[in-house]
Amino acid sequence: MISPFQSIALCAILIAGCTTRSSGPITLEGKAQGTTFTIKYLDSLQRDLSGPVDSLLKVVDRSLSLWDSTSTVTQFNAAPDTFQSKDPHFRTVFALSLNLWRTTHQAFDPTVLPVVKAWGVGKAGRGDLDTASVVGLKQLVGMEKLRIEQGPLAHGSVHPLITYFRAEPGVQFDPNGIAQGYTVDLIALLLQQTGITDYMVEVGGETRCSGQNDKGTPWQMQIDKPVEGAEHEQQTVVPLQDKSLATSGNYRKFIEVGGKRYGHTIDPRTCRPAMNALLSASVIADDCATADALGTALMVMGPEEGKEWLAKHDEVEAYLVIDDGAGGYTVWATPGWPQSSGQ
Repeated sequence: MISPFQSIALCAILIAGCTTRSSGPITLEGKAQGTTFTIKYLDSLQRDLSGPVDSLLKVVDRSLSLWDSTSTVTQFNAAPDTFQSKDPHFRTVFALSLNLWRTTHQAFDPTVLPVVKAWGVGKAGRGDLDTASVVGLKQLVGMEKLRIEQGPLAHGSVHPLITYFRAEPGVQFDPNGIAQGYTVDLIALLLQQTGITDYMVEVGGETRCSGQNDKGTPWQMQIDKPVEGAEHEQQTVVPLQDKSLATSGNYRKFIEVGGKRYGHTIDPRTCRPAMNALLSASVIADDCATADALGTALMVMGPEEGKEWLAKHDEVEAYLVIDDGAGGYTVWATPGWPQSSGQ
């Protein structure tokens, strides 16, 4: 279904080394991409990888940050028709997004950016859009409106020049639904190429784990209850080993329409808020970019369509928290979801 992340992005990191399991974890923490990150790893050499991690985060920002006026994605969105770049991260995220757009039957679609901007998120956002506006915006949504051509690899160049074409001048690309997961995968590859096999990488709640923690057991990752506010109240804990976990939710960000709150997720197929009963969707997949994007896609699909999709894709596991219509919620999980605590 989904091409392995490693086959596309491995060339982006050029760090090598070796190590063995250490007696205690090294922890790196900080801020990146408008959120926080936590990295824990076991290394008998006790190497501090904060420098390489910081450099990698800056490289990703120069490629995928919508807040950086010089980033590749910002330049792409500002270009009137064609755009050329050798940026391997933008190309990788573009290719992954196209594949996931097809796989999810267009529920995951990074070209929804003009619609997201039009609606807004939170109390300051738009409460409604007229029909004519939505129809106009639909012309700008759909990954089929973008295509790429790869040029020849120039002598001495590592990455080919890629030309991106738009069907409409206003079509834009928003990597936010996959960028944090992609960043997690890149950091995980960095650790792997230094010989570190026991680690936990988390960026903005999206996580990838390998091996075991310092206690010799799988890493334990928390999924929050679907409650408003900044506090993170435990819903369940998931043992995670050699897998990635991402959670998307509608309970902290919302749009107000006629005094009623709806989730901030925009359905790219209708260009309107995805008004369904799904409060949060947690996804376990091999790579975090895929888990990140699928969490968003399931929020768009809603409980019933999401369950049908998951029944056909046993390569991923999911845990859904669903509004029961009576002020509470129920949970549903795929058969292969790991045994967890706190349910």
